[in-house]
Amino acid sequence: MARSLNKSRMRNSRIVLALVLCAAFFTKALVGYETPFHDMLDFAGYVLVAFCALGRLYSTAFLGGFKNEKLITYGAFSICRNPLYFFSLLGMTGVALISAHLAIIIVMPLTFLVLYHFLILREEAFLKETFGQAYLDYMDSTPRLFPNFRLYKAPHKVEVAPKYLKKAFLDAIWWFAAYPLFEFAEFLQESGLIRPVLMLP
Repeated sequence: MARSLNKSRMRNSRIVLALVLCAAFFTKALVGYETPFHDMLDFAGYVLVAFCALGRLYSTAFLGGFKNEKLITYGAFSICRNPLYFFSLLGMTGVALISAHLAIIIVMPLTFLVLYHFLILREEAFLKETFGQAYLDYMDSTPRLFPNFRLYKAPHKVEVAPKYLKKAFLDAIWWFAAYPLFEFAEFLQESGLIRPVLMLP
């Protein structure tokens, strides 16, 4: 079950990112590349991607490599039950902003929320079966996706397997790959090497 859920997570993320990259390379935004508004979208998107990368790294530190082995309810997991998904949502929104396509800025986060809503429901069923009443109590006290920072609590120290931190660090780096890819798409379009087939608002 855990392996199936992990495959679903990877598939959902790839679907969303593939759609956005196709839109970036083969459509042209109505927002001009050399405009203050475009620069503002770039900056806001980069900030959200940075928060995503750091937040996912921070959340993974509390998991410590013990996901599905014990119920983690402290640190990032004390403010919401799915902090990794929350920070991924920030990252997806940031990537959408960097694209400078207003349609993508609206559609991409909504697509993420829909796809991951059903994945979260499946994960919750698995965790209820695995941890029983302890997880039900956790559900009652902690928001599903959007954090309540007043609930934050953390122990003085946590046990972390280094290989999981390394994996999380490499994952964080990949989020920053969106920016050069979009810049490359802009270069190809402006140089005439790629002709956009659609105009997105």
